[in-house]
Amino acid sequence: MGYGMNYEKLKKTKRYSHIGMHSKSNITYAMQYKTAFNILYESDAPVDTIALPMMFLMRHYLEVTLKYNIKYFSNFSYSDSMVSRLPNEHKLEPLANAFREHWGLVVKKYKLKIDDKEYISHFQDLIKLMNEIDKYSMSFRYSHDKDNTKHFKWDEVLDIYTLKKLFDKVTPFLDYSMEVFYEQTAHIRYEEEMMAEIEKEWESEMMSHI
Repeated sequence: MGYGMNYEKLKKTKRYSHIGMHSKSNITYAMQYKTAFNILYESDAPVDTIALPMMFLMRHYLEVTLKYNIKYFSNFSYSDSMVSRLPNEHKLEPLANAFREHWGLVVKKYKLKIDDKEYISHFQDLIKLMNEIDKYSMSFRYSHDKDNTKHFKWDEVLDIYTLKKLFDKVTPFLDYSMEVFYEQTAHIRYEEEMMAEIEKEWESEMMSHI
C-alpha cells in the first residue's frame, strides 16, 4: 500500500514541470526541441510511428535557433537583413541566408578566430535537404495543404539517419556561435561601450552650455 502510494507520488513528481522557469527565452525553447528530437531518435519505438513529430522537432529547432541568432548578431553586424521579418518568416532558406550574412559580417568586423568552413558546408547541406522536405513548415504538422493536396507521396521515404548525422554536425555551430563571439570580443565590446559612454557624457556636457 505504502509502496504503491510512493510510486504514484514519484510518477507525479517526475511529470511536474517548472515551465515558467524553463521557458525564459526562445533559445530555451530551441534546446528543448533539440533534446526531444534526440530522445525520439534514440527511442526503440518503430520509426514510422514517431517520424512526423521527430522531424517537426528538428525543423522547429532550426527555425527558432536561426531567428534567435539573427536577432542577436544583428546588434553587431550593423545589418537589418531579415530582422523585421522574423515574426512572420517560417521558411528555413531565407532565415539561413540571413544568419550566414550576419555571422559573416561579425566574423569579418571583429576578426574572429574560427575555422567555420566545414560547419557552414554542413549547415548549407542540412538546410537544403530540410527545405526540400518541408519548405513552408507545414509538412510535419498537417497531412494535407490548404488545397487538400497530400504533403508526402504514398511511396516517399525519408532518410532520417543521414539527416541526424548532418544535424549533429550543425548544432554546435548554431548553439555556440554566440558564445564564441562573446568570448573573443569581450575586450572590444568593453571599449565600444566605454567610448559610447564618453560620447554620451560629452554630448550632455555640450548641451549644458547651450
